[in-house]
Amino acid sequence: MLYMDYLLFISAVIKTLFNYHHLLTIFISLELLSLSLISMTWSYMWSQTMWFLTLNVIHSVIGLLFLLLLMRQFSNDKSINLM
Repeated sequence: MLYMDYLLFISAVIKTLFNYHHLLTIFISLELLSLSLISMTWSYMWSQTMWFLTLNVIHSVIGLLFLLLLMRQFSNDKSINLM
């Protein structure tokens, strides 16, 4: 399992270094990096990994909501209701 974590980490770094022209690719590679860091440190530092996982999920949800709000503001849909 540890080799799979290293493979995930290395593929995310390579994807970030050589395919950085699209913003979505960078976001996917950053998610792969955080996932590989979580899976590599899970058995060694359980409590710190749980905090990192919690903050990562909160950050992703807030970022996606902000991106959704931004996309709605720049599109033709000008309704007030966001939910």
